[in-house]
Amino acid sequence: MMLLITHPVIAQTPVAPDESARLMKVLQTRLPPTLVIQKVQPSPWPWLYEVITNSEMFYVDTSGDYLFYGHIMDTKTRADLTAKRWNDLTRIDFNNDLPLSLAIKHVKGDGSRKIAVFADPFCPFCARLENALQSMTNITVYTFLYPLESLHPGATETAKNIWCSPNRAQAWSDWILRKKKPVAINCKADEVNELVKLGEKMNINGTPTIYFTDGHHIASALTKEQLEEELKSVK
Repeated sequence: MMLLITHPVIAQTPVAPDESARLMKVLQTRLPPTLVIQKVQPSPWPWLYEVITNSEMFYVDTSGDYLFYGHIMDTKTRADLTAKRWNDLTRIDFNNDLPLSLAIKHVKGDGSRKIAVFADPFCPFCARLENALQSMTNITVYTFLYPLESLHPGATETAKNIWCSPNRAQAWSDWILRKKKPVAINCKADEVNELVKLGEKMNINGTPTIYFTDGHHIASALTKEQLEEELKSVK
């Protein structure tokens, strides 16, 4: 579903606690119990409320009787207002929220531009992104090993072997670009388990997920041209 908006965005107004609680209760009794609702709050449009879960956002009307599942688009600018709002809600502090010491660090050129990537060793889109990064310069890439074992059986073992390699950066490049298997090394690699827990806490459910220094993220294998444009927009 997609709602097309031609009205200007209206500033949000606080919702009364009892109204928020009422809508929360209505939704919890009608929606699947596995859906964890974290917050209900006004949207920029007075006839819709935002419903925030641990992994997505949707909308309900003021009665809670009607649910709108999809993205709101601005017909004038063609901007995806829902995606922008979700990005604002999930924005992070790049230097403080990410454990950069647990990343595989690649520095190209002066390394002045920085991104962090959550990547699964068996993810074909991660390989596509890595190929795009090869032709870029003046960039520092922090790669967080994030095996999605349920999607890619065996990814966890490969991630741990990469982490345990004497040269992690080389082992990652050899594997993701050339499919040269890392040598199996007997080490616990608890750091990989920590990263899986972190990714789950950050609601990362797909790879690659790219974080930029202003805190916003994009879950997609961007091309070199798209990455360059995105980096230009980072303040």
